[in-house]
Amino acid sequence: MSLTKWHKNQVEKNLNMFGLSTYQGFWISFIKGLIFGAIIMWFVGCKEQVIIKKAPSTISEVPTEMQSDYSIGVKGNCGMCKTTIEKAVKEIDFVDEAEWGIQSKILDVKFYNQSDFDIDELYTAITESGYETMNTTANQASYDALPMCCKYDRNMQVYSPKSD
Repeated sequence: MSLTKWHKNQVEKNLNMFGLSTYQGFWISFIKGLIFGAIIMWFVGCKEQVIIKKAPSTISEVPTEMQSDYSIGVKGNCGMCKTTIEKAVKEIDFVDEAEWGIQSKILDVKFYNQSDFDIDELYTAITESGYETMNTTANQASYDALPMCCKYDRNMQVYSPKSD
């Protein structure tokens, strides 16, 4: 006799002894399994407590804005505009850092040496990349080559340089 047949006979014998149907026996076995499973999980489960470590309370002040030597409003729309404008300006020899704000439309430029910069060369780099300021007009061929998302409103108002 196989184990399966023996078990089936034992279940039928026990059900008949208590006067239970097969359906009732199924539910009793199911609940018994849940109880034994919960007991096993209670003893076998992880007894370690989870410890939540808090970050150190010292706050270090990190400036989020670049300290610029020159700021100018440059028309543009998106992250691709940001990349193009910053790349064009950073290629100039006297420019150390450049950062254009998508929301503010302000290009902040930091120079290696403030006495060596040429404002006309800065404006030329911006216009040759297809962008314009309140004081300059973009190179039309460069503007036409910009992706559609970068085609800014040419009547857009941006701030004039604060260093003029």
